[in-house]
Amino acid sequence: MSVPPLPSNGDDLDFTHEPAVPPPPREQVERARAEASAGLPHLESAGFMVAIARRASERILPRNGEKYAILVVEDDPDLAQLVIDIFMTAGFEMHWASNRDEINQQMNRRPSVDLVLLDILLPDAHGLQILKRIRSHPKLAKLPVIMMTGNSTAQDVAAGLTAGADGYVTKPFRMSGLVKAVQQVLGLA
Repeated sequence: MSVPPLPSNGDDLDFTHEPAVPPPPREQVERARAEASAGLPHLESAGFMVAIARRASERILPRNGEKYAILVVEDDPDLAQLVIDIFMTAGFEMHWASNRDEINQQMNRRPSVDLVLLDILLPDAHGLQILKRIRSHPKLAKLPVIMMTGNSTAQDVAAGLTAGADGYVTKPFRMSGLVKAVQQVLGLA
């Protein structure tokens, strides 16, 4: 996957620095905690969680006008390749990043991606910090992001939703559940 040159208009993101981000509003924290608590029994009984994916109020159109582009941020190459293969088969354009530099490259592509599947534990970054950086950027603040992680406690889920995740899917997961979460968040379901 070749990467076009970075834009020079000053809009590029830089995930190598972590700017100060204001704390989320109290209502957002309380709503996230309630959603996480509601999903916990399902997690405990089934061993995975796909129930937390906020449905878009209307269909989100692809930024390139043709097909949806998804960025998979995952440091496990086998899992990343599996996710990429499944979504490519479903007609999505796929991109992959496994560390901070690759995230920088992929997030500064034009046109940018339509959705991010974001792991929390990366070799040189923390997914929640990446998410907070996305949410603080004026042009990407509404970019759909689904956390795709092994962190599965109610506190983990609440932290992800509080940081602004549109969905939270824990590993191990069923691919059909991840696809459904992406469809819901993009308003396709």
